[in-house]
Amino acid sequence: MKETDPSRDEADEHDGIGDIIRLLKALSADMVRLVLVEARLFGHTALVMIGLTVLMALLLVTSWLLIGAALVMTLASLQAFSLTGALLTVALAHLVLVALLFWRLRYMTRDLTFRESRASVNNLFTHARSIVDPAGQRPEDE
Repeated sequence: MKETDPSRDEADEHDGIGDIIRLLKALSADMVRLVLVEARLFGHTALVMIGLTVLMALLLVTSWLLIGAALVMTLASLQAFSLTGALLTVALAHLVLVALLFWRLRYMTRDLTFRESRASVNNLFTHARSIVDPAGQRPEDE
């Protein structure tokens, strides 16, 4: 049988724990570097997306204005309207569209008031009150 030196076993254990600690440190450092690289990539991508969105909005507004101008010129060239009349007609059409969009927006925001949820909670409270006080009477002051 071979005898092992207890001090040598202890040294091997400390080396193993040291190796594990070094590996964990290296792994955590690599993870931090990866998170930093991904955060930088996210920031760059987000800025590009915001820039492209602003550019698209500008192009849409420009095209909307040019379409309106073309419509005014078309109405004026038909000689059914004067230039002022054509401008007023297109402006009135835009106001009607804005009113329709505003009406639709108000209709959509009604769904954001949680009417059904509030009604359910109120029913729950009413039901709880009826259980607690079945006769609907309050104790009188003596």
